[in-house]
Amino acid sequence: MEVKNSGSLVEVDGVIKTINDSQVLVNAIKDAARNGSVTVRINDSFSLPSTVIGELLKIKDNGANVTLEVKDDILYELLDDLNLVSTFNVRKI
Repeated sequence: MEVKNSGSLVEVDGVIKTINDSQVLVNAIKDAARNGSVTVRINDSFSLPSTVIGELLKIKDNGANVTLEVKDDILYELLDDLNLVSTFNVRKI
């Protein structure tokens, strides 16, 4: 997994598999959210670990705007099943 940070955009390439991957992503999201909004673009992964979802919920509760952009249909369906599409402004790309 590779994470690229550019301002408030966090772009994830590859599958989020390990605990270390989750921690790297959480740290990148925290850094990006300091400006009050964060967009996470997930290009390849079909899953999103609960630690990442929890961090996104915390950031949203603290008043930041959170947007998720996902390419994978399975990940979009997972977020829809968890009723997180409107919470995280999920967009299919």
